[in-house]
Amino acid sequence: MKVLGFDTYIESFTDGLQVLRYNKTTAYIPHMDWIDDPQKREVHNFESSRLGTNRFATILLYMSDLGEGDGGETVFKNGWPIDVPVEERKAKSQALEELRASGEASFLKTGSWEELMVADCRSRLAVRPHSARAVLFYSQHPNGEEDTSSLHGGCPVLHGEKWAANLWVWNGPRGGFIGSPKNKGREEKPDATQGYAQIKAVFRNTGKDPKFAQAKLYFQETYWGEFSHEDPPLNVNTFEGHEWNIKRISDGKLLKQIIIPGDRKKLHYEV
Repeated sequence: MKVLGFDTYIESFTDGLQVLRYNKTTAYIPHMDWIDDPQKREVHNFESSRLGTNRFATILLYMSDLGEGDGGETVFKNGWPIDVPVEERKAKSQALEELRASGEASFLKTGSWEELMVADCRSRLAVRPHSARAVLFYSQHPNGEEDTSSLHGGCPVLHGEKWAANLWVWNGPRGGFIGSPKNKGREEKPDATQGYAQIKAVFRNTGKDPKFAQAKLYFQETYWGEFSHEDPPLNVNTFEGHEWNIKRISDGKLLKQIIIPGDRKKLHYEV
């Protein structure tokens, strides 16, 4: 918090530490940490450029070492390596061609989002994991508007294992705490403990429907987990109105969309 200019630690201004473990091939598609709610469906007001609050900074702490070529970097798709002259910048197509020729990621499916992401990681701004190293980036401009240059992802691990932890910091009290801004007309749920009624959902692929033989689960457009016939159930903490999508692996076609209702605390979905 001192790095970000706060005098003291403020519980309502952080999401708490989240510990991450990435095994071989594990990755996280590029996404924003800033929370988007354009329809103002949530109780909390996320419009930080006005009266709302949102995540404004992320500190990602590395707790393991990965060598050159091991993958696992944090990549910023809208940024270029700062130590590479403009005329020497590498196009994604070139990085992909070199990757395939090297055979370093031959265990990844050709044309898969994981393979294409490795090409991004080798052509765009990427920070390699190293113990005691940290990455700090901002999700907001000084005026509170979303800073899309912070679009980032976790590159696929090609060798070894990656451990990290991230801390999200807000520009004001987050939902559920005293002083947090609320959308007009959106009232707290009676059973909400911190401004939201958290719901535990379990998504299970029964293996009976061939349509879901090869699938992945997404929170909106953000990849969440493998969801094919042989994959284990996925347990998530979610909220009323959240959108979960099941997509086919081969072409990304939407197979099923699930909108979380608000009348239960625990849900089981099977396909």
